[in-house]
Amino acid sequence: MTKNKAFFSFCSLAFGNEVFGWVIVQLADYRRLLSFAFPYECLTRDVLLICLSNMVGAFGEGLYFWVFPLYIRSLQADYVQLGLVLSTLMGFAALVPLLGGFLADRFDRKKILILSWTPWVFAPLIYSFAGNWMQLIPGTFCWGLSMIGLPAATAYVITCVNDKTKLASVLTIVWSTYSVSYIFAPGIGGYLATFMGMRWVLRVSTVLSAVSTGVFFFLHSQHPRKMEAGAERSESVGRSEEKGLWRKITLALHAPEEKGIWRKILVWSAFLAFSSFFIGIGRPFVQTFLNESVKMTEVQIGLFGSINYAGITFIGIAMGRAGDKWRKSGAISVCLLLYFASIVPLLLIKEVTGLMFTAFLLGGSAVTAQLVYSFVGTIAPKAKRGLWVSIPQTLSLVASFAAPYLGGYLYTFSPVYVFTLSVSIMPALAVYAFVKLKD
Repeated sequence: MTKNKAFFSFCSLAFGNEVFGWVIVQLADYRRLLSFAFPYECLTRDVLLICLSNMVGAFGEGLYFWVFPLYIRSLQADYVQLGLVLSTLMGFAALVPLLGGFLADRFDRKKILILSWTPWVFAPLIYSFAGNWMQLIPGTFCWGLSMIGLPAATAYVITCVNDKTKLASVLTIVWSTYSVSYIFAPGIGGYLATFMGMRWVLRVSTVLSAVSTGVFFFLHSQHPRKMEAGAERSESVGRSEEKGLWRKITLALHAPEEKGIWRKILVWSAFLAFSSFFIGIGRPFVQTFLNESVKMTEVQIGLFGSINYAGITFIGIAMGRAGDKWRKSGAISVCLLLYFASIVPLLLIKEVTGLMFTAFLLGGSAVTAQLVYSFVGTIAPKAKRGLWVSIPQTLSLVASFAAPYLGGYLYTFSPVYVFTLSVSIMPALAVYAFVKLKD
């Protein structure tokens, strides 16, 4: 104790009380930031069931999804057609989250999850019977239609978490369980494809997707709370003559007492859409680049994907905790810089072993969306949580719909054009997020 007092006295004399006090405060802040206590108490039975569904479903989807661009290319698709299929995938997905959010605020979220995940089961089955790239389109429609349940899943988890100061941590943990299975699935899928073919890998994926959907039957029903529904009904008095889903959504978003929150959500959603667009230009073509320019085999590309999803899992958990204890906007800045740090070496390094480390960093960029969703879920009115969370989801998917087609067009000239355009704006976006986005 005497030694400690002597040390503090010396520091105070050497640096001055004000400077030394500021240092102590900063150290306390960093200690709080780096205190990554796991929020066990927030992981309820229903949240754990969603985690289980994520792990089973992600393993099934991960068997084929990482190498899916290579499968599209094997069906006689050129680079523009590859971008078109991926754009169609995101285009169908972009059409439904807003409707999904509207439904999630009115009906049992458990039933929405079951009904929306069902088309997702059929997507890989349709892919497995495709004879050319155009026959993949019905499967992309099924995959996109399943996104109608994404707001319900997010709202379900948010409602289960009573301590909102741990919301970002819980959401990133829940979605990181999806990535945990992806750590193993791409490598296994790439290996299986070498001797049983991608078509049978896709059929195995169908079975696992069905099991994942079946887990939702064990969830408790979660209706929007009566008090929330009552509040929403009271706000809609005098509006009963308004017809049409879009008109009702517009009225809900522009309630006078919610305009300030609405502006903040719009800024964050627009930022996510803008960053998703530039990431979507390059990220879908990483596998094709590794296969054709680096000459990786399917097994090596699968291993690259596994390391990538390990990055999503571990960086996701770390950034979620940083978002709760520090700033979500700061964590987003780090994620965007990780994308820049992973793509630039991809253009410079042609050795397979050297590229594996970039795969881990590449996973960090995928965490950005979950940080935005957690922020929106925290400030959104309880009665409209599903609808409001669907806004950034919809805008980011719309941006992801437009980006791959542009990427495919540029790829026909040179892969360098694609990746250079994709990462060129990331440092500026990271600075903007850190300086301008307010938690």
